[in-house]
Amino acid sequence: MGALNRFDLCRIIKEYKIPYFFETGTFWGDGVAYALQSPFKRLFSVELVPEIASKAASRFIDNKEVCILEGDSVSVLGQELPYVKGNCLFWLDAHFPGADAGLAAYNAGADEDLRLPLEKELEVISRLRSNYKDVLILDDLRIYEDGPFVNGNVPADALPGENRTIDFIYRYFGETHQVMKCYLDEGYILLFPRVGYKRNHFKWSNLFKKVAPEEDHYLINEPV
Repeated sequence: MGALNRFDLCRIIKEYKIPYFFETGTFWGDGVAYALQSPFKRLFSVELVPEIASKAASRFIDNKEVCILEGDSVSVLGQELPYVKGNCLFWLDAHFPGADAGLAAYNAGADEDLRLPLEKELEVISRLRSNYKDVLILDDLRIYEDGPFVNGNVPADALPGENRTIDFIYRYFGETHQVMKCYLDEGYILLFPRVGYKRNHFKWSNLFKKVAPEEDHYLINEPV
């Protein structure tokens, strides 16, 4: 379970002109609560586990700009994204439904697409959002590869059933987005539109040099 509040959402909204927030994996709604502190026009969050979705819906019943959706993230993305007319910040954290709440084991369920839906989620987003300049923050990089993660590598019961790789991220977004890894917590992958990222990090001193922009993870020093 990642910490969205590590990231400066207000700065991302301003620099990439983003009015919408879309989360997969609501859990208790802390991601939505943090996103509400930023000037999003509308916030969506989808949760597979009915008990968790119901509690989150109750938590935000007075926040009319928040829409809690119950269902599997891939299907809900496919249903809702055609109606989201503007750039969007995606926070994708839908893996291991119910496990962090103690309602299921991390290795529970035979359907790998429900247990680890990230690849299918990205396929839907890339297919339906080609006309927009979205920003995506993906949680739990350590599921897909080992690395110097602050919280260590992934436990054995949370390993994917097949190949561990993030090649699918580059397949869907490598040409359009700057892809960066952050090793805080369980690891994050950040995807920013290439043109916008280069514009926001342009330096005159590099004008005639073939220098890639320095990595900027849009971090807040400490989680709120």
